[in-house]
Amino acid sequence: MIKEYLKNTEFQNTPNAIEWSNPDEFDLKSKSDQAILKKYLDGGTVEVIYDTVELAAENLFKIDFPDKFDDETAKTKYVNNLVSQGEEYGNWFYFPWSKELVHYPSRNDYIRMRTSRNRNLITEEEQRTLYAATLAIFGMSVGSHVVDSLVLSGIGGNIILADADIIEPPNLNRLNADYTNVGTSKVDHVAKRVSKIDPYIQQTVIKKAVDQESLSEIADHYHPQIMFDEVDDLAAKALIRLEAARSMIATVMATDLGDKSLIDIERHDLENTRPFNGRLKQKEVELLASKESADIANMALSKVIGVRNVTPRLLDSFMEQGKTLSGLPQLGATAVAGGALASVVAREIILGRQLDSGRYVASYKSILSLKSPTPFYAGIKTLLDFVHYSKS
Repeated sequence: MIKEYLKNTEFQNTPNAIEWSNPDEFDLKSKSDQAILKKYLDGGTVEVIYDTVELAAENLFKIDFPDKFDDETAKTKYVNNLVSQGEEYGNWFYFPWSKELVHYPSRNDYIRMRTSRNRNLITEEEQRTLYAATLAIFGMSVGSHVVDSLVLSGIGGNIILADADIIEPPNLNRLNADYTNVGTSKVDHVAKRVSKIDPYIQQTVIKKAVDQESLSEIADHYHPQIMFDEVDDLAAKALIRLEAARSMIATVMATDLGDKSLIDIERHDLENTRPFNGRLKQKEVELLASKESADIANMALSKVIGVRNVTPRLLDSFMEQGKTLSGLPQLGATAVAGGALASVVAREIILGRQLDSGRYVASYKSILSLKSPTPFYAGIKTLLDFVHYSKS
């Protein structure tokens, strides 16, 4: 029945199938923008309209005059002055994938309002510096949480998102997505969320696997201050680091290993840092990037991750892939934590604070004094088995 209905109507299979594109921006002080938007409205392009400017005005009053919070006269005058500008205040954005038209405050007002609760932990000058940053994020699994944390923190007014994959059902344990998003491009899904949180952010989406050509274009054209490596493919990781070293761009990698988050920082922007902080030799990195030697992959993985950072259950999972497991286990809570930590790293780098290259580990087992669910002797056996596996 459903298939026949879809076949004989113009009903959209799923709104999430519509690709992301930059939302259309309208300034209704402009006659030409008025004319274009009128066509949208008359033609039925717009299905939903949101306008909450009065509530925004009340919040802006609280931000500008926190000492007059209870002064109803001053508040009414402020709000009326802003609301009286009507449709010409701020900007209207049309989101083609959801057919929504939304009235946003002006760019400066919106950024001030959206980051107001960062003060005074982050100064206004620091916030402007953070928002002016350009950032590139590769991989939208843990990377999606990196993006979320960056955007919520007001870091990065220009971001590049790259991932070739679509959302699949097993991703739903660690992506901020639901079942209606399955089949959607990961970068489209993340970009749509970013646009609605802050349509003033400039986004570039790349829906293909990381390769030398796209990395060089990103580095030479957009000049990101940081590249976030959240891809699974070791060859892509190697390529990112080789390009970062060539272009003197800092790299950050958040890795979730069970209940442990690893943050790797390489300050290629400040010094001649060795890729993977020296865990692999330069020749090994080049071999990985070129995919000339398949034998190097397991060895490189064990060196990059560090066997001592992996729990017995996760070590066992490496060897069970393709046997009893379809993929390597990852926990959503750890992915979220890794994204949050990566955004803190970004803040420190962009603001020019001292943060050295190296690996930083957040172990929830250590923080909460948790006991291992795996007996000690079983863990030793698994470790020995993995060492043998990584050499094979």
